Amino acid sequence: MIGLDVGSTTAKIVKIESGEVKYQITSTHNWKDLVKGIEKDDIISTGYFRNSVPHRASVTEITAAIYGVSHYFSDVDVIVDIGGQDTKVIDVKRNNFIINDKCSAGTGAFLEFIAGYFRMDLDELGRLHLKADRIPDINNTCGVFAISEMISQLVAGYSKEEVIAGMHYAFARRVSSMIPQAQIIVLIGGTVKNEGMVMALRDILKKKILIPTEPQIINALGALKYYC
Repeated sequence: MIGLDVGSTTAKIVKIESGEVKYQITSTHNWKDLVKGIEKDDIISTGYFRNSVPHRASVTEITAAIYGVSHYFSDVDVIVDIGGQDTKVIDVKRNNFIINDKCSAGTGAFLEFIAGYFRMDLDELGRLHLKADRIPDINNTCGVFAISEMISQLVAGYSKEEVIAGMHYAFARRVSSMIPQAQIIVLIGGTVKNEGMVMALRDILKKKILIPTEPQIINALGALKYYC
């Protein structure tokens, strides 16, 4: 059996062999490459397109996140799944969740927008954050307004690295506003690989934040564990 998470931007496949979690990641458009030679009855799907791909059973992203995180951490208050097109905050203790899917603020798409403005790869944002000496105050995390603020701060003399750090803090504030009172928070999703954003979120929340070794595959793993 394998877990298949076909999200808005990437597709992930997970299987467990001799107790070891093995996985592959590709773009959503290439999800078929992940399941070549795998029978439909061996696939448990989750993600945006979970019902559009062949599967034996499908699992919601909320359920998949809970089961996937439990593979690594036994005591969790809140799970924050920062995806490409939405952010899900799952209150495990209170059995509740919040989804931000109405705009790009607080999602991976926003950071892609920022990377596009600076004409750099997405993974460069986190590294540049570490070079910032100052953090400019940036409040908007919405499209045109964010760009306007970035330009204003660049004109004011802040460096590219500092403006990127400011955007990470603006992003982190947007995400933190969705998070209920909690002591132990687990971050998952591809966006969590951005160390600058994670640093900003740690600084703002001042709570215990845990991150799985590969945060991008947690939902695929959870789909598999839920069914098996």
